Amino acid sequence: MITEGKLGARAVIVGAGVAGLAAAAAVASFFETVELLDKDELPDTAQARKGVPQDLQVHILLKGGELALESLLPGTRAALLAAGAINVGQTGDVSLWERDAWHPARDLGYSQLMMSRPAFEQVLRRQLLRHGNVTIRDRSAVEALPSDVDLTVVATGRGDRLLADVPVPETTLGIEVAYSSARFAKPERFRGEGRFIGCIPRPPDDRYGLVCPIENDQWLITLCSRFGNRVPDDVEGFRAHAAALPVPDIADRLREAVALTPVRSYRIAAARWRHFEPATMLPRRVLPIGDCISSFNPTFGQGMSVAAGHAVALRDILANWVGSLDDVAAAYLPHAAEVSRQAWSLAAMVDLEYPRTRGERPANFDKFVLGSEAMRRAAMLHPEVQRLRFEIGNLVKPDSAARSGPAARLVARELARAGGRSRER
Repeated sequence: MITEGKLGARAVIVGAGVAGLAAAAAVASFFETVELLDKDELPDTAQARKGVPQDLQVHILLKGGELALESLLPGTRAALLAAGAINVGQTGDVSLWERDAWHPARDLGYSQLMMSRPAFEQVLRRQLLRHGNVTIRDRSAVEALPSDVDLTVVATGRGDRLLADVPVPETTLGIEVAYSSARFAKPERFRGEGRFIGCIPRPPDDRYGLVCPIENDQWLITLCSRFGNRVPDDVEGFRAHAAALPVPDIADRLREAVALTPVRSYRIAAARWRHFEPATMLPRRVLPIGDCISSFNPTFGQGMSVAAGHAVALRDILANWVGSLDDVAAAYLPHAAEVSRQAWSLAAMVDLEYPRTRGERPANFDKFVLGSEAMRRAAMLHPEVQRLRFEIGNLVKPDSAARSGPAARLVARELARAGGRSRER
């Protein structure tokens, strides 16, 4: 017998990464029991695990993702801080060199929490288990979709096999991104520094670097390239690659830093967005979430936050649900697709500026690039545009916010100036 107010007796979430943890939080109030299954042994401490091969890569929780997780699991921000997350103020604690200049240092009224991926997962597991009806079962590989549950959410990431044969349209970009990362102890002169540093040159320059402050007063440092330009996986080669970046700040920190892990290299050949909506091909009462729907260029740091946004969309659908759960997918997937769409647009349009990226460029691509560049220049001049650009990029506000209001007028003015300069040339 199902308790009044519940939608079903049992929900199963397959995959205990960030997407699965967020999904379990989203459905916990609506089912008698929720089981979260993962093939890995899940450690009690913040340790790497086999099922997250990119755990040494910098994982950035966008502000929108943080707000979504706080909505799903109240108290998460405080728990992350208690576990050692670094609170990085925007932009007082950020040095971001983008294309040809440093971002202005202004107080945008926001901060972001930064820590390692294993530590993120450890905190979220603890937060989730505060729901008394949620069970996490590790070492529980799922080879086929369960048939005896009221709802199944598939959160098995880029390598998902459970829904791999579902014939849905896909948008794919051949991005050929390679990146190498390691964890470092800070030298004495940088102890206590909570600064995030990013170096993002103008395409087609494919070099890219990030310094992320994490728990235990350490750094995660990631260096990236594209299209066969390999980032070295030895410490000295890693340092030399950083020294070739257009600004010296990352190399300066690496010079005396002590590597705590090997330099681990990764390669992502493609970004993929599977268009499951309108859900007619999905098995009954089965929902995808996170990277099962859309997996992006990881150097943009969108994955965890998009998964959390998908989970909020699912929770909001279930909160107002009346009728058969057979129809939940058709209601949920368009909302999840909108979360993916904004993140995809932000990342893909930059990816497509690289001539060697494989994929269809939209008809208005040149216009979009001009508009994006105008917004970047306007953000250098105007604090309100810089704040709006942060909010859109961090999935706090919809990208439609750039098309109206005072900040939009400042961007339009900069776009007109650019057009005038172009005609003069």
